[in-house]
Amino acid sequence: MQLAKWQSEVANDPHRWKTVVAGRRSGKTYLSIRQICFHARKPNQNIFYITASYRQAKMIAWQLLKERLLDLRWIQKINESELTIRLKNNSTISLKGSENIDALRGVSLSYVVIDECADVDPELFSTIVRPALADQQGGALFITTPKGKSNWTYDLYNMQDDLPQEWKSWQFTTLEAGFVDEREVEQAKAEMSLKQFRQEFEASFETTES
Repeated sequence: MQLAKWQSEVANDPHRWKTVVAGRRSGKTYLSIRQICFHARKPNQNIFYITASYRQAKMIAWQLLKERLLDLRWIQKINESELTIRLKNNSTISLKGSENIDALRGVSLSYVVIDECADVDPELFSTIVRPALADQQGGALFITTPKGKSNWTYDLYNMQDDLPQEWKSWQFTTLEAGFVDEREVEQAKAEMSLKQFRQEFEASFETTES
């Protein structure tokens, strides 16, 4: 998959845990699909894409993922009802919602993407995903538009300060990402409150006092 400069920077970085905070329409999900396919190229991988709900997972990533894997001719079987794809190399990719995080227990995982992680239960990573990755020493990509400093993703973003060998974070505005015209961004700025614009388009961790 052809990547933008910022997407390539994240994809090529060797850190195990990667956090990306980016503005709207920045290509976050496209990067997520690329990372899933990259890790699924190895045989016998078990990979989860998780977001706030089953419905959201299907709406955001399912079609794009299927199209990419069909283009690659990697697919052995698709389960539409469970949003699961088994590849010819015996790797499995599953799209999951986080409405009931306990339902995600009990599996060994190779790699995980948590998309729009600001909208998921903060216990998802610490109690479910992190232990599931332990035996395979798998990694994860956390990717989101921010929702203030009280949201758990602010702590995720700052993990690189405490554990720089394992964690790496990035922050990109919509304009920096390069997929939305500058005039469109300026129009959105004129139509939104400053706090809303900073959060949604500049990927800023806004406080309630902003």
